[in-house]
Amino acid sequence: MLDIRIRPYIPSDYNDICRIHDAARQIELSMASLDAAFLPFSVTAEREDFFDYPHIDVATVDHEVVAFSAYTDEEFAWLYVSPNRMRQGIGKKLLERALCVEPDVKNIEVLCGNEPARKLYESLGFYVQEIIEGVMPGNESFHVKVYSMYRTPKSR
Repeated sequence: MLDIRIRPYIPSDYNDICRIHDAARQIELSMASLDAAFLPFSVTAEREDFFDYPHIDVATVDHEVVAFSAYTDEEFAWLYVSPNRMRQGIGKKLLERALCVEPDVKNIEVLCGNEPARKLYESLGFYVQEIIEGVMPGNESFHVKVYSMYRTPKSR
């Protein structure tokens, strides 16, 4: 069993999350047939105000940063796991941590086609409320469809 540890992001994690995002994002976009929409983390983070999120966590295995997430009190907005660590329970641990820190998180948007992510979120009580079409945040020249997923927060 992996020794997965979750901790807050620190600035020295930046290169690791760039590497993780860029590799995992290409897989995510490929599942949605949006390969051409790829932008590196350095661009996306600025365009989407990544560092303004009140919660940014990283997951480590053997002291190596292998995944990260970002969320608010209502929305789980970012989750990326290094491709060589996908499907090992790391993303689930990050999401569980977010739901512990912010029990009122109720919204997630997932690119249509990213069925592994959709199944992960469903395993923790989210369901597809609707499919929304629009432009890709941070890369508005691309049209996207997303699963708008929702969960009823547990009362405190």
